[in-house]
Amino acid sequence: MTTITLQIYSASELKHDHPHAFAKAYEKYKEGEYNYGLNWGDEMFQSLKALIELGGYKMTRYSLGNSSCRDNHIRIDEQDCDGLSGKRAMAWLENNILSKLRDKKGQLDAGKLTGYCLDYTLVESLQESIRTGSTIREAFMELVTPYVAQVDAEWEDQLSEERFLDTSDANNVQFFEDGRKV
Repeated sequence: MTTITLQIYSASELKHDHPHAFAKAYEKYKEGEYNYGLNWGDEMFQSLKALIELGGYKMTRYSLGNSSCRDNHIRIDEQDCDGLSGKRAMAWLENNILSKLRDKKGQLDAGKLTGYCLDYTLVESLQESIRTGSTIREAFMELVTPYVAQVDAEWEDQLSEERFLDTSDANNVQFFEDGRKV
């Protein structure tokens, strides 16, 4: 019987000792992440959907992805409040959405929507759109912009070299000197 000894490396060691093999392992990781999908994609969509529904709207169609998608959009049904703007829109927003997201002390807690961090971003965007003159309907339609920005940020983080190193080290993933997983 012959015994073969092979050198194995952590991702950090591979990066230092065999940069070309590290690049191969990192590309394989990114490919797997693309195939798996966005880690928080469902939570992000549920956050958007919950805010739209809290406003009394229903999404009738949508096409959502990252900023490289040319046709990111949502379609919502019509409501009596669609054309409200200015002070009337701010009053509608307070009465129909913000009041439901306030705690017992009256402080706004957008996290009461779904508990996901995007809740805060979307509520702030809705407030800002109305504050700067958008109608209620326009403000809801404009939620696509912060949603897509968050998708981009999540993909950037999920595919980052830092995330690859952290995930590999945390899960004790080891590699051969050519970049293949053990």
